[in-house]
Amino acid sequence: MARSNLFRKQVFTRLYLWRHPEVRGGADGVVFGHTDVALSRNGNKQLRGIVGYMKQKKVAAVYCSDLQRSLLVAEAVGKTQEPRRKPMIRHDLRELSLGKWEGLSFKTLQEQYPEEMQARWSDLAGYRIPEGESLEDLAERIIPVFQDIIGENQGREVCVISHAGVNRVFLAKLLGMPMERVFRLDQEYACMNLIDVFEDGIPLVRTLNYRAAEQ
Repeated sequence: MARSNLFRKQVFTRLYLWRHPEVRGGADGVVFGHTDVALSRNGNKQLRGIVGYMKQKKVAAVYCSDLQRSLLVAEAVGKTQEPRRKPMIRHDLRELSLGKWEGLSFKTLQEQYPEEMQARWSDLAGYRIPEGESLEDLAERIIPVFQDIIGENQGREVCVISHAGVNRVFLAKLLGMPMERVFRLDQEYACMNLIDVFEDGIPLVRTLNYRAAEQ
């Protein structure tokens, strides 16, 4: 290999991948997938932390789902950029659909759906929530979106405001982890994952579950 190739600058696409801030009911263990729920008071503080962090960065684009807990953050981040970045809404970046479990607490799920919960833990990747999705369904939906985002922004930096399930599945794919182990990846409200994807497609996860200071 020529010396010039050994020492040439490596080109990568950088993703600032965030989980949205806390939502109403989130502190009480209520779960939401496709339900369009607003941010909590604490979530609004976390939003300001995300914005404060991202205004120090220069990104080529801001992506989000169409749910307000993602879209509102993307709009706020976009306003910090020069020029302003209008959010690029991707419906398929929505959280895992929880079907009949939408809006229920973990305690209620354990009381009302004990057999279904056990079945899910026995087959975390393949179990499809009643009227909802499985993690395999989610992966099939979101991976092409991330591939498009990376392909559209070669050599640039982008911000993605997403959801815990989406982030975990995407990170698991990048790290070559079995889908059954996604919950070994913590994704707190308003956390950021810093990912560089090189020209040859090799990803480097530099930061996991980072929390910006609330403002």
